[in-house]
Amino acid sequence: MIVFLHTLLRWWVGLRLPFTSWRVSVQELCGTSRVSGQEVRMLAAGMPRWAEQVGPYFFAEEPVVEKTTLVSVWALRRHLNHRQADADLTLVGIDRISARLFLGKDYLAMPPLIATWQSVPENQPRSSLRSSVASDLRRVKKQDFASHLSKAEGDFDLFYDQYHKPYILGRHTKEARLTPRWMLRLAFRFGAIQWLTLKGERVAADLVMKQGRDYHLVVTGVLDGRQDLLRQGALAALYIHSLDHARQLGCSRIILGSSRAFLHDGLTRYKGKWMDGFNQDDGHITANHVLLLRWNRLAGPVSDFLSSAGIIHHEQSGYSALWAFPSHLPLSAENLQKQYESLKMKGLHRFRILLLDKAPAGFVCPPEVRLIELAEAEKAGAGCISSLG
Repeated sequence: MIVFLHTLLRWWVGLRLPFTSWRVSVQELCGTSRVSGQEVRMLAAGMPRWAEQVGPYFFAEEPVVEKTTLVSVWALRRHLNHRQADADLTLVGIDRISARLFLGKDYLAMPPLIATWQSVPENQPRSSLRSSVASDLRRVKKQDFASHLSKAEGDFDLFYDQYHKPYILGRHTKEARLTPRWMLRLAFRFGAIQWLTLKGERVAADLVMKQGRDYHLVVTGVLDGRQDLLRQGALAALYIHSLDHARQLGCSRIILGSSRAFLHDGLTRYKGKWMDGFNQDDGHITANHVLLLRWNRLAGPVSDFLSSAGIIHHEQSGYSALWAFPSHLPLSAENLQKQYESLKMKGLHRFRILLLDKAPAGFVCPPEVRLIELAEAEKAGAGCISSLG
């Protein structure tokens, strides 16, 4: 029932969006580059929250809004084309239907959020599976963590007010977007709270839900958003205990929940070391939207942005990544290998790396990696990145 209701809600919202968002706000933003410190400009169309999501990777600090214009969605393409020359980066956050109807194929499309999954092993994961996971396992074993599931009615409000809300507001600060209480309460009615305790005290929790053979980690919370509990491994402990609960319920996968589509996002990187693949249909309402990126020149502010963010974008029926090798590092096979190893994720169709110069001798290119010179990518344009192999 919950799957049907959520699918129906997402479908209904998706159909309404083109009619309720027919006037689009276009902001001209100016600030300093996060990487170079030079002045950079962004043209951001759609709700301000989309610029707030991308902005921290592009700007060093909160940018100045120089001008705001309301444009009808059917005139948006012409308006952005006219203003594009004034901006280093153009960003559009818009519903999928309007994007297809009015904006054409000149943009690189990325999801606002991505969801990942992890297979449930028959036994507890061995510490030899992955070095980063092994480190978490050792840290958790040093603590006296325990976990249990609860469907007690009073637990939901306790979780939302004292665990989930302070954790989200503390982690995302001004960009925080809380899922409405009523929506999570509906999920709770079909799910449970997975409590994590330390020496008898409830220190963290997940709102979880079983759908078929999938064990969904819907949202997470940490007591009062406390950083000391995070440093003690509370999130890792939640993941590890989730494997036990999922196994006991006969589940084969854990859906790890949503995070931002940036390789450098802390939560995305953390989940990346556990994940086995992407959950393409995450069911989240934001899946009705798409983020579109376009640029005039790649060299300079945009390549700096790509090097500090690393974007995960739509390609075919899955996802690919686009990342630029940092301009401040010597382009050697050793440096390229080290950087790639720190950013790679399972389940990507392609991992494209933009280089200022020719590929360094000695770099062994993995099958999913494509090395592309910046000039070649700039000539192709944002909408044709996928054509470069």
